[in-house]
Amino acid sequence: MRQYFKIAGSSRGLPARKITAEELDQRLGLAAGWTALHTGVKIRHQASGWTEMEELVRQVSAKAMAEAGFGLGELDYLIDASLSVQQPIPCNAALLQKILGKQAAGVPCMDVHASCLGFLAALNVANGLFASGAAKRILIICAETPLIGVNWNEPQSACLMGDGVAAVVLEAAACDFAYGMRMETFAEGAALCEVRAGGHRIPPHHYSSKASADYQFHMDGAGVHRLASRLFPRMLARVLEQTGRRIEDLQVIPHQASGPALESMRRRLGIPLERFHVSIAEHGNLIAASLPFVLDSVRRKLGAGTPVLMLGTAAGYTQGAALFEL
Repeated sequence: MRQYFKIAGSSRGLPARKITAEELDQRLGLAAGWTALHTGVKIRHQASGWTEMEELVRQVSAKAMAEAGFGLGELDYLIDASLSVQQPIPCNAALLQKILGKQAAGVPCMDVHASCLGFLAALNVANGLFASGAAKRILIICAETPLIGVNWNEPQSACLMGDGVAAVVLEAAACDFAYGMRMETFAEGAALCEVRAGGHRIPPHHYSSKASADYQFHMDGAGVHRLASRLFPRMLARVLEQTGRRIEDLQVIPHQASGPALESMRRRLGIPLERFHVSIAEHGNLIAASLPFVLDSVRRKLGAGTPVLMLGTAAGYTQGAALFEL
């Protein structure tokens, strides 16, 4: 498999309001230092409302497009890879197009939903579109507001989350790099990360205060860790074998799941600290925006031509890895 894209532009942004780990400890009645110790998150940002997120989407997308050097009307696709959606229908990408304004009118819109690995899945879709000649320019946006849906009675997961936006512009390009991509889902872990209600099985209009937890995010972190420990190394080995690469020679961008989980992954896979890019302490778990958020930082530090391994786990239970060149 070949890589048929280059990253033409990228950007990221966070809401203005900061929430510290100390503030959460006090608010939730936790022991001093609990949040930082158990999640690795020292600061996260929370949007004041959707109006602030709309402005962030406009700013971040505009910066990414300006770096790419072409206009919204020249895009072949606008892909939304967020987990957070504004409403059930239309697709979230159409609502993002509305935010971007009239210049984006007519650009085909679609959502690629894969929980925390949404960006990774969207990247693979884009590579296929470029390979087939069906597209030349694609904008991927991840705009996440997970703090709206957390359950503060479950601080192990609630204290992880933060709001944020990231955007990446891809352009078709001939590349000799051996592109590696693999995603696997094991539905035995489907209940480990979930929001049980809000869909057609338990509709929103069935909401009651007694069942409010069904409409909030639930995660069994220990269960996810057990599955990942058993299944992830084998999948990663296949991607590396497919591309003929060694993990020691790659820049690794993990999904910013939690501080302890990231360090456990790094040690288990034998990745050197200097090649393992972690910034969760500064912004928390940004769900699908996590990967492109860190990608934007890494590409500015290391530059074009750098081989990157992007990896992580998501609800489903889903795991994935993508190996490509910046």
